[in-house]
Amino acid sequence: MDQNGSFRRGGTGEASGAGQVAGPSLSIYNAEPDSAPRYPETAHMDPAYRDGLTGSLVLQGAEALTQDETSVVLSRLDALVRWAQAQQAKVLHRMETLFRDELLEDVGREDPALTFSLAAEEAAAILHLPTNTAKMLMSEAGRLCTTHTATLARLEDGALGYGHVQTVLDQSQNVPEPELAGFETVLLEAAGAGQTSSQFRVKARRLREGRYPETVPVRHQSAFERRRVCLVPEEDGMSWLSALLPAARAQLVYTQLTTAARGEQGAGDPRGVDQLRADILADLLDGDPDASDTGGLDSGGRDSGDSHRVEAGGRDTKDNQARARARARTEILVLITAETLFGADEQPAELHGYGPISPETARRLARQAAHWTPVERNPDTDEILRVGRRRKVPAGLQRWLRARDGTCRFPGCRTNAVIAEIDHTKPWSHGGSTDHDNLEHLCKRHHMFKSRGFWKAHQRSPGIIEWTSPGGRTYRTDPHLILAAGLSTRLSTGPDGGPDGKAAGPAVIGRSSQGSAADPDPADYGDDPPPF
Repeated sequence: MDQNGSFRRGGTGEASGAGQVAGPSLSIYNAEPDSAPRYPETAHMDPAYRDGLTGSLVLQGAEALTQDETSVVLSRLDALVRWAQAQQAKVLHRMETLFRDELLEDVGREDPALTFSLAAEEAAAILHLPTNTAKMLMSEAGRLCTTHTATLARLEDGALGYGHVQTVLDQSQNVPEPELAGFETVLLEAAGAGQTSSQFRVKARRLREGRYPETVPVRHQSAFERRRVCLVPEEDGMSWLSALLPAARAQLVYTQLTTAARGEQGAGDPRGVDQLRADILADLLDGDPDASDTGGLDSGGRDSGDSHRVEAGGRDTKDNQARARARARTEILVLITAETLFGADEQPAELHGYGPISPETARRLARQAAHWTPVERNPDTDEILRVGRRRKVPAGLQRWLRARDGTCRFPGCRTNAVIAEIDHTKPWSHGGSTDHDNLEHLCKRHHMFKSRGFWKAHQRSPGIIEWTSPGGRTYRTDPHLILAAGLSTRLSTGPDGGPDGKAAGPAVIGRSSQGSAADPDPADYGDDPPPF
């Protein structure tokens, strides 16, 4: 049993052998560890009602329930989940209050948002959630425990699901404060039994827009400020690229892509409309004539090198090449073994920010590489010895760290390493070395948390970071990429252009969209080493 409570499953009957019938199943949740202290000030109370989460829940004989009993039990379990969500909101709000009170002296009143952020980071690490999700939950908890206590009570007694609660909170935004309680009552009355959260969301929005039409432009402006583009890795070598745009503009872009796709189909292109929309969008932004990742053939069975490329109007122009040349140089990183690169094996390569990709795709990217960085490693232990040919930190080591870390190394953070900062785990000013086993990527916010001493980091073994939170809890983050035993090696190039005899791991490939050579590595950082 651990600090978070535990589940125990078993049977109440005797051990059964062949021909014997086992007893009913028994599943028990204990809300506290057996070693939980009994505080003297609560010793006079019933042990089940000490401060904190106590007691046990039992589900017995689930496999023997009748139709009516399963309906009742399922309904009660749903009410239990809602009750637990209400208690979680209370505890999250208490955590925020504690951080605000205890850190106020260190942080200062001029930056109250920082104490909220620190509390949310602690909650995210405890609940194993992304930081933004924890921030959302803590913000909602704060409103439920202050301005929306009636909604919290409905959640606690099981009358509302959490999706309904979020709708009440969302539609209450921008409502004048003197009228907030009354409007909350109206929304709760409208949340009738049997409505799904989606159905209630439509009804609640109409109520808010009908009663407070002046909130519509305010909310539209707030939503407009949240416009963004997102990249979400998908399986089997694919990813979703999505954009949050004003509705009219998004519709216009989609219509143009559809028109162009229909035009290509009319000209005899065998691809489907969905495929053409995706290919045309990629053609307009990528500018890579060999970008098809179909193993050399397009969907119509033709050589992908001869695939048709179009603009939004459905026709080819020489402006495509000019537009590609005008783009800023971009870089992607691919790690590939020498054996895979030269066709000796078919091991997957690693695309930074995504994961494994097919060897065919990796070799195609290798043909376009503007820069190579050899990675030398110990063939027995797989430990990285150095990157590139310079002893001091070159840009090649930055590329290797970017591939190793993948993202910010703070617990739960998914900020891409490309836009993160390189930090010394043990500060340079305190004698920390500029080596791979004392460097990690941190986004700007988490770099600040570490620098100001709110969170402390130790790299006890290369690439593995151990974090200590302001609350004293410890968390471990592992690198995105770990060189496993048995990884293929190749000879790196020595300073004289010949092999230096060191074993080397995967090569990092930097690809430029313009195809120009990458800038040469600096010899060192001089008097201004990282962190930056």
